[in-house]
Amino acid sequence: VIISQSIAKKYFGDKPALNQVINFNNEFDVTVTGVIKDPPLTTDLPFTMMLSSKLGANNRGWDGWTATASGLQCFVLLNATTTPEAFNAKLKGWHLKYFTGENPQELEDAKNRTYLLQPLNDIHFNTNYYNFGNRTISRLTLLTLFFIGIVLLITACINFINLNTVLIINRAKEAGIRKVMGSSRNQLVFQFLGETLIITAISLIISTGLAELAIIYVTPSLGYRLSFEPFSDGTTIVFLVLLPLVVTILSGLYPGLTLSRFQPVQALKNKIAGNPGQGMTLRRSLIVFQLIISQVLIVCTIISVQQINHFMAQPLGLSSEGVVEFELPENKPEIIKTLRERLLEIPGVQSASMTNTGATSRSSWGGDAEVTINNAIQRVSTDVKFVDHNYLETYGLTLIYGEDLIESDSATRFLVNEAFVKALGFENPQDALGTHVVMWGNSSTISGIVKDFNTNSLHRRLRPAIMLCGTTSYQQCGVRMSTTNISGTMEKVKDTWESVYPKFVFESQFLDDTIAAFYDGERRNAYLIGIFAGVAIFIGCIGLFGLVSFMARSKTKEVGIRKTLGASVAQVIGLFSKEFVILVAISFAISAPLAYYFMEGWLENFQYRIHPGVSTFLIGVGVTFVVVLSTVGIKSYNAAVANPVDSLRDE
Repeated sequence: VIISQSIAKKYFGDKPALNQVINFNNEFDVTVTGVIKDPPLTTDLPFTMMLSSKLGANNRGWDGWTATASGLQCFVLLNATTTPEAFNAKLKGWHLKYFTGENPQELEDAKNRTYLLQPLNDIHFNTNYYNFGNRTISRLTLLTLFFIGIVLLITACINFINLNTVLIINRAKEAGIRKVMGSSRNQLVFQFLGETLIITAISLIISTGLAELAIIYVTPSLGYRLSFEPFSDGTTIVFLVLLPLVVTILSGLYPGLTLSRFQPVQALKNKIAGNPGQGMTLRRSLIVFQLIISQVLIVCTIISVQQINHFMAQPLGLSSEGVVEFELPENKPEIIKTLRERLLEIPGVQSASMTNTGATSRSSWGGDAEVTINNAIQRVSTDVKFVDHNYLETYGLTLIYGEDLIESDSATRFLVNEAFVKALGFENPQDALGTHVVMWGNSSTISGIVKDFNTNSLHRRLRPAIMLCGTTSYQQCGVRMSTTNISGTMEKVKDTWESVYPKFVFESQFLDDTIAAFYDGERRNAYLIGIFAGVAIFIGCIGLFGLVSFMARSKTKEVGIRKTLGASVAQVIGLFSKEFVILVAISFAISAPLAYYFMEGWLENFQYRIHPGVSTFLIGVGVTFVVVLSTVGIKSYNAAVANPVDSLRDE
């Protein structure tokens, strides 16, 4: 065995681990021949112990060529002259050379089997498969989150421009005096860029600290710990150096150029604010851009949450409440029988069942069942469940036709689901009873038909399923408990399990948690997009505040005249608000199709999906209206209640 440093420390403390003996899983003794560094947190190969596959090949079927399993993988290092395509082409002939199956159908399956290499750098990003780290994320998702981050950075720069445009009016006299004293336009521009760079650098330092806090905050939702070490990675260092420079140019160049254009005479006479229309088209366009981003993110968040809720509310065809599952280290018939009998003696335990993969899980066994109908053989691709006679009761499955399994150590009866019967073409499901089926060498007839239930997550379409007895294939136990005292009952279940398996460690998980874990990826994405949406709204409010401030400053005398002529506070607020209502409407007309396009592409990945209606998009624009009008209302109210005498007074 080869072990990691942490395992060596755990088992042997400060003693040398080499040549020490470890008993593995109560099966055999192994000698430590090497110690390796602990794998990093980000690895997709989180192994802390490595054993020779020969130790378990015979009793686990690893030496066979007729089946595949995701837990058994082969890693190949190609030489420089071999391409993956050429190697793939040779795999089929290589497989047939060593295939020793005697069944004609297995031989035919072997001829049709295709092998493909998967690059090692693809296993983290290919969501079609799982990896040993149980973490996959598509490159598209990462690019989407990166793009959202860039867009938020751009919107922050837009806000900086809008706010500085307002502040520039207050600095007009400063610009005029500097020009009179001999400053050139370039000097004024570089002065403003320098000030912007200092502000950006300070904000970068603060944000670096906030990033550490943010990682701590989002870690529980992500399910794994992130690390932020900005000075340990060259790419991050380059990013942190270039970021303030890029932000300075994006956000400071336009205000700096605007400041440098002021004529000294106009600036010293405070006449800069006399042209309210100058630059307003650009500022309105920037606000529309911000509103588009905010509304797209809001709608995406709403649809993501709706899809997750749809998943959780989707009937699975089984009852998961109060069901706990745990592994069976040994599945000898006498041990299985003892464990079941002792579990059923516990007050609060209603039923216990032994299975290979439970009722619904990411792990699925499958193959082709041979079905004889009218002396003709049909083949049905099906999921396979090895179960006992308590299976239906424990998992709340419904037998709609025929008879249940009986207490037996052999596969004397087969249960199938409705999808299996439909795949055979029976119009009346009852006609399938008594049909002869051969599955993995087990031959019997269909004795009962079970109402459809999802054997896997809702990402995958419901498949045909066959259920048969098979003691040697039982790998886990499911226990249904009364919900009145789950914690107390759970303690007794643990004690019972440990009395049967005293040399093993008890680990369990409630079926509700297993089902919820199916959708952790979607839940994390919705959570992150929701955070981004909140940030976008907050940034948008700052931008709106800047634009309203500019409008209020440029329309100071207009508001004073209107109030002198009898305009009410509500009318003045309406003067400022109506323009932003139009901007929100324009942004909605653009953001709604964009959000629909993005989310339709995302929803296509799900077999059971929602179809967003008009109300979803109306909620998004409604939230935007409330935020916009609240932000605009605060500033416009201050302008509306100001004394008109002060606004009409002129130097």
